[in-house]
Amino acid sequence: MKIGILGPAGTFSETAAELWLKGKEVGKRENVEIKYYETIFDVSESLLRKEVDYGIVPIENSLEGSVGETLDVLSSENAEEMRIVGEVLVPIKICLVSQSVAKIRKVVSHPHALAQCKQFIRERLKVMIKDVEIKSVDSTASAAKLASQSEEIAALASEEAARRYGLNILEENVQDKDSVTRFVVLSSLASGIKTAPTGKDKTSVLIYLKDHPGALYDVLGEFAQRGINLTKIESRPSKRAMGDYMFHIDCEGHIEEEEIKEALKGVESKVAMLKIQGAYPMARK
Repeated sequence: MKIGILGPAGTFSETAAELWLKGKEVGKRENVEIKYYETIFDVSESLLRKEVDYGIVPIENSLEGSVGETLDVLSSENAEEMRIVGEVLVPIKICLVSQSVAKIRKVVSHPHALAQCKQFIRERLKVMIKDVEIKSVDSTASAAKLASQSEEIAALASEEAARRYGLNILEENVQDKDSVTRFVVLSSLASGIKTAPTGKDKTSVLIYLKDHPGALYDVLGEFAQRGINLTKIESRPSKRAMGDYMFHIDCEGHIEEEEIKEALKGVESKVAMLKIQGAYPMARK
C-alpha cells in the first residue's frame, strides 16, 4: 500500500496517516510506503497518476476553518475521479523550534499554523525577537527542515518535526487554543475502493445551486425534513464569476441508507449539479 501526503517527513499529515493505519488491517507495517509531496494538489495528482493508493490531506481546522486548497481539489474537474473513503482527527500541538534562539531573524510555517499562533506571534515572539520576519511555507515540516539549515530561521512545527530535524524546542504549545485538524482520506475512482456502512458514517457532496431566491433553503430542507444532521456546509467560489459559489456539504449517514438516498434524490432535483464525494466512517473524537 502506498499513501501520498504533504511532505517532507514530520508533517501533521504524516501523523494523520499513522493514525489512520492503526485503525486498518494492513498487514505488516513494512508493506506500507509513505510518499511525500510538496502541495495538496500534488497529492491529488499522485492518485490520478496511480503513484499511490490513498492520499491523506487536511480539510479543516477547529480554529482556522477550512483548507482552501483541499476544497479546490475536491471541486475541480479531476474530483470526478476521486472519492473520500475516510477521515482522521489530529490534535494540533505547535512548538517554536530552531537550532538556537540567539541568531533567529525569521520564523516560518504553514499559513494555517501561523494563523493558529497569531496571539503568540504578536504578544510574545515579536517581543522576544525584535524585527522578526514571518513567512509562510508549504508545510510545518518544510519549515522545520529550513530551520535545520540555518541558525537564523525558526519554525512553528510539531514536536515530531523538531525531533526529525534535530532542532531544539524553544516553546511548547504556542497555538492560541487547543485545536484539532480533520484530514480526509482520498482514493481514485478507478481503484474501486468502497466503504460499507458501519452505522456511524458521513456522506460528503458538492452542489451547485440554481440561481433563484431560497435555493439553498430548499436544499437544506431535504435534509431537515428527514432529520438528517449536517456536520459541515461550506461555500467555495465556483471561479466562474463574482458571487458565484458551490457548496460542500457533509451529513451524518451513509449513501447506501434509504433516508440518505431519498434526501440526495430530492437535492438533485433542486440543484444545477450534485456530485457525491464519498461515504465513509466517521472519525473517533
